Amino acid sequence: MLKVLVTGPRGFVGARIMEKLKTAQPCPSLRNATEDTVKRIVDTMQPDVIIHTSALSDIASCERAPEASYRANVELPVWLAKTRVKLVAFSTDQVYSACREEGPYPEEMTAPGNLYARHKLEMEEKTLAVNPGTVLLRATWMYDMPVYGVENRGNFLVNMLRGGAQSYSSVQHRGLTYVREVAEMVRAAMQLPGGVYNFGSDHDLTMLETARWLKEELGLPVELTDAGERHHLWMDCKKARDHGICFHSTIDGLRQCISDYGLRGD
Repeated sequence: MLKVLVTGPRGFVGARIMEKLKTAQPCPSLRNATEDTVKRIVDTMQPDVIIHTSALSDIASCERAPEASYRANVELPVWLAKTRVKLVAFSTDQVYSACREEGPYPEEMTAPGNLYARHKLEMEEKTLAVNPGTVLLRATWMYDMPVYGVENRGNFLVNMLRGGAQSYSSVQHRGLTYVREVAEMVRAAMQLPGGVYNFGSDHDLTMLETARWLKEELGLPVELTDAGERHHLWMDCKKARDHGICFHSTIDGLRQCISDYGLRGD
């Protein structure tokens, strides 16, 4: 049985992976870790695979603290890659945030439009350079209901359930993915050959169309307005599908989450 080490084991993604992979080991906090600290942790725990979920992912926070962003989003995963252990690291659909084409975007078509995205793209390139077996998963915006004791930052589903006035673009295409399905698919991702993979739900609706669907499906008291022009974050996930990793569509994923939590109140 593979020995799996999960960074960020109490984070939004990491906690769900820990729940799914019952034998996975939680990595100690890497908040103030040095390269030597990272090497010592890996040498002590001797994992077969490292699943790296921790990051500084708030775009505004990265802009305010570029050095902290670089350390968390570039240096730390590079240190993990240097251990030569198989690394599965999460990246982001934000690497497409300044693409001018309509999409959906294959892995090679990148244009990062913010500092967080630039750092994530640099991380991808540098981790593959030092460890070509690294698997990099470009994730969509993920959603789930809160789990007691686990960080659950704002996400599309939770935001919609809160109700009130909300704005989504009638132009922007972007996949949304149930994070519990992401945790389920990580097992298969560990078997992928090294490289970059779009990793999440396919979707052909705009964000506003998706919000309207969820509002109607659950009868939510949400006042929706059009946020106007936004860059597409629309990924082509064919490469992962060719390796047998097939997510539900965004709408089917939302249906599954609604069923899992009994959100219709039937």
